[in-house]
Amino acid sequence: MHCQLTTELLGPAAAEYDAFVLASPAGHAAQTRAWAELARAGAHVKTCFAVVRDEGGVVGSALVLRPVALGLGMPWAWVERGPVVADVASLPQVTRALGRALRRRGVARFRVMPYWANDDAARAEELLRSAGLADVQTADGPHACTLRFGLGGATDADLFAGKSKEQVRWRARQAERAGATARRGEDRDWGRLREMYRGLMQAQGKRDRPDAWWDAVRRFVSDDARGAFFACDHDGTTVAAAVVLRHGGLATYAWGASVPDKLPFSKAIPALVAAIRWARDVGCHTFDLGGVPMEGDHDAKRAAIATFKYDFDRTRVRLVREHAGWC
Repeated sequence: MHCQLTTELLGPAAAEYDAFVLASPAGHAAQTRAWAELARAGAHVKTCFAVVRDEGGVVGSALVLRPVALGLGMPWAWVERGPVVADVASLPQVTRALGRALRRRGVARFRVMPYWANDDAARAEELLRSAGLADVQTADGPHACTLRFGLGGATDADLFAGKSKEQVRWRARQAERAGATARRGEDRDWGRLREMYRGLMQAQGKRDRPDAWWDAVRRFVSDDARGAFFACDHDGTTVAAAVVLRHGGLATYAWGASVPDKLPFSKAIPALVAAIRWARDVGCHTFDLGGVPMEGDHDAKRAAIATFKYDFDRTRVRLVREHAGWC
């Protein structure tokens, strides 16, 4: 296999990359070309695209992030929710080819986290170990466990039908009786989301994202093909907001926050219900709740933040844990 690294893809090469990531069962928004701008805005990194080929054509791809200091690339790199492969069996060969190409660029060590689920995730981890990478997942790292909600219902009644969704229906009615309403977010709502998100991060002892990153997120989800933004109002004030990413038939709750005030309804539910309806209407088949703590993670703050997600589905979906190795 041969791996080509380039800082920019144009014309047929760009279309080929886009089509490959979209078609893969393990494709993810964080591996799309559009995500590169967002990644650079969120950290001091430079980005490049990797395309791995064999004699039959493209077999793997990756959006690679490499930290930069004083204009120089550091000797390590990582791939968020990648590398992408069409067949999990080709993961070790693609990962080795990527490692060799990065080594030629001065990278000594790299981290990967392909986006496979359940049995495929277990298989992917086995294959990554065979390629010389080790599990480096931490409880506060990128989530490796999530919940997913099927979008098979043609109507709202079908969408939230069944005993398992009883809590969602009850909380949605509770919010409606309290006068809460959900809607598509507008430009003026981004400042409110940032304010609420900043408070959430401070409560966890973390820092807020930079201005450039929020601007990049806003541009990214301005296209329905990539995502959407929702807000919840109560008594004339926006009390919660949610950002949803879309990649093909999968929609994912990515970021959200609410006011710290105690209100007579679950603040996160209305915007999330609106986001699920939107995902169904644009043709998605699955809604990912955006991660929950892994089994054995007893951090109270992480558990509290994820509590409302269990109203939608309690079946845990295992994802590939973060792995790292020498190039």
